[in-house]
Amino acid sequence: MDAEELLRRYAAGERFFSRVSLQGCNLSGVDLRGINFQDSGIGK
Repeated sequence: MDAEELLRRYAAGERFFSRVSLQGCNLSGVDLRGINFQDSGIGK
């Protein structure tokens, strides 16, 4: 998934992004309050 798709889906109200790969995405400075990256490997 690229950053544009993630932000589009987030803006549409989606908050649960299980097992997504955001490798290479720059999301610095983006407020993703309430987002859930369960089982995606983020933060490990």
